[in-house]
Parts: sequence; C-alpha cells; structure tokens
Amino acid sequence: MKISKLALGFMAVAIVGVANAQTKTFKIDSSSAPQQRIATVESNADFETFTGRTSKLSGTIQFDPRSKKGHALIEIDAASLDTGIEMRNEHMRGEMWLNTEEFRKIRFETTKVEHVRGDDYRVTGKFTFHGVTRTIKVDAKVRYIAQSDVTRKAKFKGDVLHFKTDFRIKLSDYGVKIPDPAKGRVSNTVKISISAFAQTG
Repeated sequence: MKISKLALGFMAVAIVGVANAQTKTFKIDSSSAPQQRIATVESNADFETFTGRTSKLSGTIQFDPRSKKGHALIEIDAASLDTGIEMRNEHMRGEMWLNTEEFRKIRFETTKVEHVRGDDYRVTGKFTFHGVTRTIKVDAKVRYIAQSDVTRKAKFKGDVLHFKTDFRIKLSDYGVKIPDPAKGRVSNTVKISISAFAQTG
C-alpha cells in the first residue's frame, strides 16, 4: 500500500506534536504551602553565623521527563529574607548591603541543563544578585512525580517537580562590600540554597 507524501507530512507533524507534548510547565507560586518553597542565604564568618530565610519564591520550570531537558526561571524576594533579628534584617535590606528597595529580586535563569544520573543534574545559568548578573554552574536535584492519589492527598495539583540546589557566591563579585565594623561577623562567601516544589495544575 502506497502512502502519499501529504499523508507522510501529516504523520511527521503528529509525531513532532507528540514529542513536544512531553514538555510540561511547572509553576512555583503562593498557592503552595510555605514549607514547599524555601530559599536561604547562609553566612559563616569567624565570629558569627546566621541564615536569612524566606518562602517568597516564584518561578516557572519547563521540563521533559523523557529527555530530561528543561529550562527554569526562579525568583526570590530578597526583601523578605529573615535572619531572626529585626535590626539585622533592616541593615541587610539597606543601601550598604542588599539595597532591596532598588534590587528587590534575586534571580536564577538556566541556560543549559545536563542530566548526570538519576535525579542529578548539572545546571548552567545566569544568576542575578544585587543588580549584578553572572554566569554560574551548579549541581541540582530534580525529581519528577507524576500525578497520583499520593500527590493529590499532599494537596498538589497535577504533576509535581522538586527542584533543589545549593551553591556559594562571593558578595564582592556582586558589588556588596563588607564595611570594617562587620568584618569577621559577615562572610564574603555565602551559601545560597533553594528547595521548591512546582506543579502543573
């Protein structure tokens, strides 16, 4: 039986459509529980250790569970970071430090996602902090969970994606200068951690 070129063309379009349909869009937003979207900035200096923490994360992740390819854009509300001491929070938001009035968001957008093994990925992206954008490479854990009774009981809508990473940056690379009175109490190298559950529903 002969198949016309037109029929073959329709079949090719259908195959491409099915392939493209495997990419799912997952969202991180305020509809999820605060404990399901956490970001921290940790400083370990000679004389003091503290962690700023927030659940004010938002973002979108496109991910194909079959090819294990994807793209992510995640934003953290820098002004909402809480170190547990209000006076320190105020200083941290000020012009001398994060200047959150001008630079409200900490932002990470992927430019390359490489699957290593299992849930392990190597991610390259543009990281924006204090108004400065630099290209960084990080290790990440990405776990895909298809919609089921278990996910529904956990109050998720649709399929679920858990994105988790931590990495270190130097404040000086992003234009943040530690004044003399704070030296030894604030580290120039800080650890940033992100753990977020995103859903398709």
